[in-house]
Amino acid sequence: MSVHFQQLKSYLKDSLAKKKKAKRDKKNYAVPSSWHPVGKPIEGKTKELKVVPEAFFLKHIEAIEKNAVKGIDPSKSLNSQIDGGKGGTWLENESIYNMFVRVACAYDHDSDEQIGCNKKDITAGKNGYRETGTMLKAIALLGHIKELGFTTVYLLPVTASGKSDKKGDLGSPYGIRNPYKIEETLADPLVPEMDASELFAAFVEAAHMLGMRVICEFVFRTASKDSDWIPEHPDWFYWINAKVKDRKPGETDLEKAKKTYGNPIFDEETLKAVKAKVAANDFTNMPPPPQDFIDFFKIPPAKDTIKKNKKGNYIGTSVDPISGKKYEVRIPGAFADWPPDDNQPPWTDVTYLKMFVDENPEKPEFNYIAYNTIRMFDSRLNKVKLANKKLWQKLADIIPDYQDKYGIDGVMIDMGHAVPVPLMQRIISKAREKDPNFAFLSENFDIDQSSVEAGYNAVIGYAWWVEYKRDGMLKMLNHIGNQGVPIHFLGAAENHNTPRALAREGSLAYAKQAFLVNTMLPRAIPFLHSGQELSEVQPINTGLDFTDAQIKEASKRPLPLFDKYAYNWNGRHEMTDYVKKVLGLRKRYEALISQTDTKSFYLVPTKHPDVIAYLRFNNNGEHALVIFNRDYKKSYNGTLDLGPAFASWMTYIEDQLSDKELRFQINGTQLKYDLKPGQSCFFAWKK
Repeated sequence: MSVHFQQLKSYLKDSLAKKKKAKRDKKNYAVPSSWHPVGKPIEGKTKELKVVPEAFFLKHIEAIEKNAVKGIDPSKSLNSQIDGGKGGTWLENESIYNMFVRVACAYDHDSDEQIGCNKKDITAGKNGYRETGTMLKAIALLGHIKELGFTTVYLLPVTASGKSDKKGDLGSPYGIRNPYKIEETLADPLVPEMDASELFAAFVEAAHMLGMRVICEFVFRTASKDSDWIPEHPDWFYWINAKVKDRKPGETDLEKAKKTYGNPIFDEETLKAVKAKVAANDFTNMPPPPQDFIDFFKIPPAKDTIKKNKKGNYIGTSVDPISGKKYEVRIPGAFADWPPDDNQPPWTDVTYLKMFVDENPEKPEFNYIAYNTIRMFDSRLNKVKLANKKLWQKLADIIPDYQDKYGIDGVMIDMGHAVPVPLMQRIISKAREKDPNFAFLSENFDIDQSSVEAGYNAVIGYAWWVEYKRDGMLKMLNHIGNQGVPIHFLGAAENHNTPRALAREGSLAYAKQAFLVNTMLPRAIPFLHSGQELSEVQPINTGLDFTDAQIKEASKRPLPLFDKYAYNWNGRHEMTDYVKKVLGLRKRYEALISQTDTKSFYLVPTKHPDVIAYLRFNNNGEHALVIFNRDYKKSYNGTLDLGPAFASWMTYIEDQLSDKELRFQINGTQLKYDLKPGQSCFFAWKK
């Protein structure tokens, strides 16, 4: 039953009735017209709307009820209630809308041209309305998501985040203070009777009512530096001498860098040896970091010595088991897990969980954070008998807890590649004991057999990393289409860690090309990171595929992963209409596009490096052709030989993406094309 959804409806109705009775029902709450109720078309008006907030959200609630799928229990997963693949394979036929609720659902409700200015609560406007994203506003966004054509909503972490050493005004959603709790700022003051957990439950119920599944992202490798677990389980964390200072970002003095805490600095010879061993899958006797770095780390303090300092950081007293010397210790920050010389800025707001314990705790060999203890585990450490058992159990119980409380349908595992394999197997097993059709998505950029063997249904893949490059697109098409891949992947031109697609060369033309290509590939799951349909160019974070210069430039302004930010929801966005049209075509030709056999794909020779084309076909005579011009300044024309794809009676084919009638002429097996700069076309026919 939709218990929380109905509670939300009741509270909104009561609040609205009280406002009307007191004659306080003023239209003083600004919203974008894009946040339309389910069943209404995307309007894309230029100006925002002024509404009575309770009436606005109530209208969305009633529209969801009117359009609800009959015969399902929305409080439970859809996996056993609607048709779909077994063992989580339903994910293969979905289209995914990904959002970071705090940003995607943010809006300037008091129209003062800023997000949050309240002295008591920086997430609220001057009138007290929360302007950062909430689960209530996420419910109102379901109409937009549904109208675009997406069938699954994938949420970045919604779990309670830390307050200590947080980046930006709000901190990162990946700094998890407690994975069993929902972040309190995702509640909404408009319904004070419901906390964040209850509103999250109402959101899942609302999505399920519309036949949409919900995937949540979970973090198993890191925690915030003020994690609720620290006082009770100090042995789940790494600790360093509190006198050791953190390294300043961009420190170039090598000697200063070595004396401060940050990623361990390997000399060139050792770094080369490390990379060579990893490339050879040889994890025996991995080169350790420098001894000076190892000496920063101390054994965990006793529980009764742990307390918080004025900054909200945990400190404790560690006693050296051999010398008896006492040290004041603190929780260290984290850094990129691979490669050891990665250029990502340090993750000062999170720390790594200690996955394994040393065989000799009094003289530990692996009591430090480095590549060989957090991802490329040394074989002497990577043993089930050395598992940090109570921590593993706590982590393995997280997903079942969300299945019981909220009925979620699947998960994305953040840094799944760095979770010990036996632990990951336990996590998957426990979730599928409750729901045999539960889906698992891995943050793996390789599309290979290892993810299949680990039990995942799909991976992130690498489309975002290669297809914007001149030779990258062809290499990707050849690998995925001609050679074939063993597992489904996200057809993503961007994600929350990468540059925006519209910030790449070609801007809108490139974003359109990438979305079209990724939607029509074998084993690709259409994927859109929120804001892409609104032509956003501001990155959410600078974690992947940024140059040093880009990172430096981005650091000059707040990043939405850590600070207040809102998308430009107003106006008609060309990308919005395009996404809807492409997803509509995929649905229309689903029997054709969903083919995974390499025989259903043909990379068409074009005789020009910037004109790329591929053909999809099946045994029923259905054909689809994607063709586009990768040059964003020049037009090209020519001919393609499509062999027996055309029937003898065909004289032309018509582009189904063009707003105007666009036909390419056919002469026998030859297709005559004429492509403007950056133009993309989609053709479909049946012989």
